[in-house]
Amino acid sequence: MDTLTTDRVGGLAVRRTGTGEPVLMLHGSGGGLHSLAGLAAELTGFEVWRCARRGYRPSPGSFGRNTFDSEVRDVRALLETVRAVTESDVHLVGVGYGASLALHTAASEPAGIRSLALVEPPVLLAGPHLEAVLTRYRGLVADGDFRAAQDLLSREVDRVPEPLLAALSTLADPDPVRARAGAAGWVHDLEALAGDDADPARWVSLRTQLPVLLAQGAHSREPVPAGMDALAAALPHARRVVWEGQVHGATGAAPAVVARTLREFYSA
Repeated sequence: MDTLTTDRVGGLAVRRTGTGEPVLMLHGSGGGLHSLAGLAAELTGFEVWRCARRGYRPSPGSFGRNTFDSEVRDVRALLETVRAVTESDVHLVGVGYGASLALHTAASEPAGIRSLALVEPPVLLAGPHLEAVLTRYRGLVADGDFRAAQDLLSREVDRVPEPLLAALSTLADPDPVRARAGAAGWVHDLEALAGDDADPARWVSLRTQLPVLLAQGAHSREPVPAGMDALAAALPHARRVVWEGQVHGATGAAPAVVARTLREFYSA
C-alpha cells in the first residue's frame, strides 16, 4: 500500500492501493480514509485512490463556509494528480455525499473522468431547509451534547425511523474526542448541502458525456429511493442497480457485492 499526501489538493490525505485502471473514491458524510477500505480491498485489478475529504481528519478543514464548488476544485486537482501518475483517465466513484460531489465534479468538467458511479447521492435532501439543522447541530456540538447532536442527524438527515431511534438511544454516549473531530466533517457537509439545489433535472448535461452507474440498497430509506428515481429520469442512459437485502451503507456492509457491480460496470 502507498500512503501519500499531495500539496496539489491542499494537503488532502490520500491512499492508493492495487494496480490497474485508476479509480478515485469519494466517501460520504461521517467517513474518512477508513470508510471505503473494504471496497478498495475487494476491487482487485484496479488502482484505487481514496481521500479524506476536506474537513475530515487528517485532511485540513475548509477556508470559510464550505460549498460544493470549493470541493470540486479539490477533486479536480486530485483527478489531475491521478491522471499524471497513471497516464489514464479515471473512474470516479461517489458514496452518499461523495456521490453528490462526484455529480458536481463531472457536471463542471467531464474531461479526465472515464466513468461515473453514484451510490445513493442525497439529491433530494439538499436545500436551505438544512440551515436550521446546521444551526442546531453547531449549537449542540458547542455545548458538548454529542448524544443530542447525533440524534438530530439521525432524525433530520438520515431519516432513521422512531423504533430504531429508540434502540439507538440505549447505546453508550459517543466518545467526546472522536465526536468533536467527526462533527467538523458533518458541519462541512451540511454547509454545502444547505447551499445546494435539490432539482435532479440539472444533471441532464451528463446524458451523453459519460457512462453512469446509479446504485442503491433495496431497503434504503426515503428520500434515497425517490432521489434515485429522479436521477434515473434525468439520466435515462444510466445503468441502474438495486442491491437486494441492502440498506444505506452497502459499501461497508457488503463491499464484495458493490465491487462486483463496479467490475461489471467497468467491463460493459
